[in-house]
Amino acid sequence: MLDKYRNGDFGYCPRVHCKLTPLLPIGLSDTPRVASVKLYCPNCEDLYNPKSSRHAAIDGAFFGTSFPSMFLQTYPELIPLHNVEIYTPKIFGFHIHDYAKMTRWRLLQKEKLKKELDEKSIEYSRSVPGGFASPT
Repeated sequence: MLDKYRNGDFGYCPRVHCKLTPLLPIGLSDTPRVASVKLYCPNCEDLYNPKSSRHAAIDGAFFGTSFPSMFLQTYPELIPLHNVEIYTPKIFGFHIHDYAKMTRWRLLQKEKLKKELDEKSIEYSRSVPGGFASPT
């Protein structure tokens, strides 16, 4: 498995900031025939579905839920240094202002509230700004 890891036989992490960290196979369950194998990135510590249909046909219980942990304990020199770079969205090279993020969050919260009120059959005014009742 060490040679397979070094050769990248299971693929490489698709995230840009992981800088082509090789993936390790992992099972979501130790019970056979529950789930197929997934791929674990030791850098971002995330799971991915395998691109290869050959890998997707392998039962995840073959590797188990603890294979990456045992593998990296056996070869601690292979543990990647975690990247601290964070992607910051830009438009034409300019950073997006934090106020735009706050506005998107507020609109999302408003939509969640409307959905919750609709589910509970609570009336609210869509045309009156700032309130849920018509002014009297």
